[in-house]
Amino acid sequence: MLATSYDVLATLRWISPTPLRILSPYLMRTPRQTLCGCIVRARRNGDLNFSLLTPATMHAGEMVMVCLETHRPILLDPETEEMKSANFTIVDPNDQQIVAEGTIQSASLPHQSSGGSSPPGAAATIKSDGQNKGLAVWFTGLSGSGKTTICRSVHRELQARGMGAESLDADDLRKTLNRDLGFCKEDRDENIRRIGFVARLATRRGAVALVAAISPYRAIRNEVCETMENTLEVYVNTPLEVCERRDPKGLYKKARAGELRSFTGIDDPYEPPLNPDIRCDTSRETLKASTEKVVSAVLRFLRQ
Repeated sequence: MLATSYDVLATLRWISPTPLRILSPYLMRTPRQTLCGCIVRARRNGDLNFSLLTPATMHAGEMVMVCLETHRPILLDPETEEMKSANFTIVDPNDQQIVAEGTIQSASLPHQSSGGSSPPGAAATIKSDGQNKGLAVWFTGLSGSGKTTICRSVHRELQARGMGAESLDADDLRKTLNRDLGFCKEDRDENIRRIGFVARLATRRGAVALVAAISPYRAIRNEVCETMENTLEVYVNTPLEVCERRDPKGLYKKARAGELRSFTGIDDPYEPPLNPDIRCDTSRETLKASTEKVVSAVLRFLRQ
């Protein structure tokens, strides 16, 4: 039986000239899996306590002990004690370069399973390390609905107010962190899980994480939102005919011509949220109105 863990203690040999980044997303590749993970804490050999290393003092080839968290369970085989000798690499998603080689030393085993996706007690692990509570704002809607445009506008408005906000666009992450994923149902769900993990990291730092993703399947949206402590779901419910008429990337045209299979809204379903916190319709309201609606909801939440 395979055991699973979200939290591991590991030794790393840092081989990149790029400094180690605490609480930033990396890809962790084991013999069995590719996971999205982050380094939570680190210490040098000989140090008694974990602390946040100063990036400027890191050197290529240096050995460090780290605590890692992953977006899905790491598969381990305690019967063969594989977790004591499990080797893995850490890859920077921005350039796909290996930055570290590691060995798992120990792992917490919250449950026995062959699957699983959402960490038990995730809400306890994502609380902000600062005084500000984090918040994830998840924009969902069809391609061409205007969710990315609204997301970027909200990001600019929050930054203009001096607030810590991070914008996460699914199309951009497809080119980096999620470039190994396709568009089958399983890969689409994995895409959303990884985006959710990155959003949790941002909220843990006390930021407002703004996610723009079609995220067509209701079950995986709900699953990811349940792993976060604070969320607002924004449904950009612009009608399909309006989205298709806009067709900013020419994808609807390709889908109608049979050149693009399993396209959301055409030959693959979009499951709208049942009870979204906010509804926007860019066929009926201006960008300014949609932006103000979301920003007002964010400010109300943060004042609570």
